[in-house]
Order: sequence, then C-alpha cells, then structure tokens
Amino acid sequence: MVARFLGAFNQGDVRQLDQLVSSQQFVWYSTDAPGERLHAQAYDRSSLMAYFASRHAQHEHLVLNSLDVTFTNANRGGLWAHLTRSADDGLPPTRYSSKGEVQCSTMPSGLTVWAMGRSPWSPIELLPEVAALVLIAAGIGGIVLWRRRSAGRLASAARAKTNITR
Repeated sequence: MVARFLGAFNQGDVRQLDQLVSSQQFVWYSTDAPGERLHAQAYDRSSLMAYFASRHAQHEHLVLNSLDVTFTNANRGGLWAHLTRSADDGLPPTRYSSKGEVQCSTMPSGLTVWAMGRSPWSPIELLPEVAALVLIAAGIGGIVLWRRRSAGRLASAARAKTNITR
C-alpha cells in the first residue's frame, strides 16, 4: 500500500491516489511547509486530490528510506516510515518521519492516516562516516609505522654492516 501510494504521489497520478486513500474511513493527511496541510484542512478529504495535484506541480517527491509496521489487526494496520521529501518550492532533500494507518476492514483497503514531519538530526547517522575515517586513519598510521620500522631496520642493517667491515 505504501509503495503504491508513494509511486502514485511521485507520478502525480491523482486518479490512483483517489483510489488508495480511503474514502470511507479517511482521518487525515498532514505535513509541514512547504505545502503545509494542518488543522482542519488536514481532515478534509474533499480537498486532498487538489492538494496532491498542487504538490505534483511543485515536483514534490517522496523517497521511502525505511518502513516499520507498528501494529496489525483484522481492521487496520499502523506504520512508521522514514522518508526523504523534496520540492521545487524551497524544500531541498530533507529527512522526514511519517506515521500512517491503513484500513482493511472494507474493500478496497485504503490509507486512512498519513502525517509527516521533519526528522531531527541524530549523531548516530555519522557512524558510517566516522567508521570510514577511523579505518582510513588506521591505514595511514599503519603505513607510517611500517615505513618507520623499515627505515629503522635498514639503518640498523647498514650500521651492522659498517661494524662488520671495520
């Protein structure tokens, strides 16, 4: 459901979006600026397809980075997603978190909740870069140490050879 929703959103396929967003049990679709959709507007499904069309006109793009299913039962399922959101109206690629809900008690199944907001920066994200820097530093340190020891051994060998020839 999420992959189909994001695909239709990114393609500006309002007809497909209208089918994927529950018309029977819709609760809300919200996000911050640009394209802010909050408060009463977030709960208004009747304006949602026009909103999607306006965001497509701004080339808004959503990329799914990760998805966790938070709960499921016979009627619905919950999700937590991490996305990258971008748009021409002042939003460079930016990290977002989203919570959502899919209803499956009526057919067709549909998205009932989608709420996304900017994700705070986390130092844990630097771990791959820090690990790479540590490995590079260790490699350079190893090369320097090896060269010093090699030079020391050559110098010792040269001194030993000088002492033997005397």
